[in-house]
Amino acid sequence: MDKILVDTNVFIEIFKGKKELLDYISSYDVFVNPIIMMELYIGAFNKNEIKKFEDFFKSFNVVMLNEKVSRLAIELVKTYSKSSGLLLPDAFIAATCLDFSLELFTFNVRDFKFIDKLKLHRYKN
Repeated sequence: MDKILVDTNVFIEIFKGKKELLDYISSYDVFVNPIIMMELYIGAFNKNEIKKFEDFFKSFNVVMLNEKVSRLAIELVKTYSKSSGLLLPDAFIAATCLDFSLELFTFNVRDFKFIDKLKLHRYKN
């Protein structure tokens, strides 16, 4: 089974009711990292929605940030923040994918397409 890290923007579409996306990702081994989780928690409307997100994430693999991911994120920021506008959360998301050999499933391809060796998942709807 292919392993994908699902970006925040994909989860937002799922929570807006796009069941076909949830069905789609269920055929993959899905991973998230703390950055993605925190981005959703910050965007939650209330504590009930935070609890809904928390319960939802229990069905996925959570990969924690470690020293290697942190070092990779630092290198990505040094390399791409000025030339391509790479943001800190996106650096950690990309570094997680690179360290754990995950494809990144995102709708914001432009935020990541310039990163060498990062595999972007092609959504096949």
